[in-house]
Amino acid sequence: MALLRNLIPYMFLLLTGCVSQYSITEKELAGYLNDEIHFEAKEGNQLFGIEIRLNNIDVKLGHKTDTMSVTADSLIKVNSPLMPFKAEMKTTFEAKPWYDAPSHSIYLKQLKLVNIESKPKDVGKAIKHITPQMMTFLTKFLETQPVYILDISKSNQALIAEMTKEIEVQPGKLKLIFNK
Repeated sequence: MALLRNLIPYMFLLLTGCVSQYSITEKELAGYLNDEIHFEAKEGNQLFGIEIRLNNIDVKLGHKTDTMSVTADSLIKVNSPLMPFKAEMKTTFEAKPWYDAPSHSIYLKQLKLVNIESKPKDVGKAIKHITPQMMTFLTKFLETQPVYILDISKSNQALIAEMTKEIEVQPGKLKLIFNK
């Protein structure tokens, strides 16, 4: 009985024959990122240092060709005897998603910062001098962490993971392209 239950997803896919794609929605990607990705970076010491945290991640797919947009709320804290400050920011990045078949994971490449909004507004000038350092932290993190992993412990996703060789960005979703 257990064997039959494990074979049902495979039989369903074989019987339908026309199943040639599977999609991951913006909502699924955002949910995964908010549940699985926890970014917090600290550099320096208590006198001179920077702390960055990301949360409330949102995803947009296909607003530009082959592009995924990731927007996150960020908390920046700068320790400095002359000008310490704390700011809340909304940062938006754009990147090209790609599929790594051996790990069944989706990663980002060519990450670039496209927008920063800060609270309070006047902190924007102070942030400009730490933006390159912040981007280095975030780029290294976001380009080395998967933004989605197919769960191969679930039989339907295990089959999809085995069949997927690449992805295609479409408005509102990532289409997983199966090998022929």
